[in-house]
Amino acid sequence: MNRSGGLLWHARAWRRQGAWRGTCNHIRQWLEQTQPNSRELVIIGASAGWMMPSPWLQGFEKVTTLDIDRWAAPLFRWRHGPALKRSGTQLRCDTGDAIGDLPSLLAAHPDAAVLFDNVLGQLRFMHSSLDETVSCLDMIKRRMVGREWGSLHDAYSGAVRRAGRAREKMVMLQSLQVDGAVSTQPCEADLPIEPGLTAFAIQLEAEGEWLDHLTSQVFPAGTTVQHIAWHYSRHYCHWLQAGWVSSKQRFCRK
Repeated sequence: MNRSGGLLWHARAWRRQGAWRGTCNHIRQWLEQTQPNSRELVIIGASAGWMMPSPWLQGFEKVTTLDIDRWAAPLFRWRHGPALKRSGTQLRCDTGDAIGDLPSLLAAHPDAAVLFDNVLGQLRFMHSSLDETVSCLDMIKRRMVGREWGSLHDAYSGAVRRAGRAREKMVMLQSLQVDGAVSTQPCEADLPIEPGLTAFAIQLEAEGEWLDHLTSQVFPAGTTVQHIAWHYSRHYCHWLQAGWVSSKQRFCRK
């Protein structure tokens, strides 16, 4: 299966909509809290928007999507097009390498907010070495300085013993990006959990060695980061990070 899309991915996403409902609800809650200033949105790696709520997109006057997967554009229009038409939101779906042509894309949409949708965590599969991946992520962070942008991406992924009851009890965690460290707390106070990755791993019933997607420092210091569990399958889980960056925040090189 193509890690960046393809018909097998879309078929799986369509079949797993019920199983992924909890994760989608957490993504919706995060997006509802973002309150973007721009009325134009560019989504990089939009796929078909399987886990994205149409009502949030309807708050924009114009939405442009880009994905290297040729099936992404028609399926995104199919899923979200009717809702955006009702709200009068202009929708344009393009196919192409938005990461590789990021400077031109940003220049073409100077006032747009940018959302990297489940794409930054995939970059380590697109490069021949980890150093190339780190360099690419560093380039993206620097290009986004002074822009309003957000990202939902894989931070870690790996095997879990089971997904049933653990998935039902899962809550979002919230942290603050602080120069290489995070201060983490649960978003729901009535469900106590110890802070940090260890507690999240215990709650997920993680086992074995998990994959680091090299994205833990994507956001600039001061960004509020939400941590969301995504049970991709019954025995495999992704730990997602989601953050929204205002145009006033700065990225500081470590």
